[in-house]
Amino acid sequence: MIQVTCALIVSEGKVLIAQNKEDSDHPFQWEFPGGKLKAGETEEQCICREIKEELELEIRVLERLPGVEYDYGIKNIMLIPFVCSIESGELKLNDHIKTAWIEMAELGTVDFSAADKKLIGIDSNQKSLKKYTRKQVD
Repeated sequence: MIQVTCALIVSEGKVLIAQNKEDSDHPFQWEFPGGKLKAGETEEQCICREIKEELELEIRVLERLPGVEYDYGIKNIMLIPFVCSIESGELKLNDHIKTAWIEMAELGTVDFSAADKKLIGIDSNQKSLKKYTRKQVD
């Protein structure tokens, strides 16, 4: 099983999502950005490295959420999510075709890859994410 981290980056009450390129495993679908855990790397190190590589952002991990397993047929992954905030950097697309900041209410309307869809379908993950998006608006 491949361990993959993803960042649910929150800012001003919204969540950052990224759209995959045409030549990815999930063409044109949206995801929470992140990537594969490397040998000798902690999950937190992995998500910080991946977001730096993909989006050129420095992030701060706020909370690890329960992960999900998903079998795509060609690969079986454990998706490990982290709620994060941006510490510094200018968002630049190095691995996606576009990004969007969306409201919590919009999560169910996005064409997410299957593992990401399963991840946000977990009630406790939605509650935690709502807690952080509300904090930023208040």
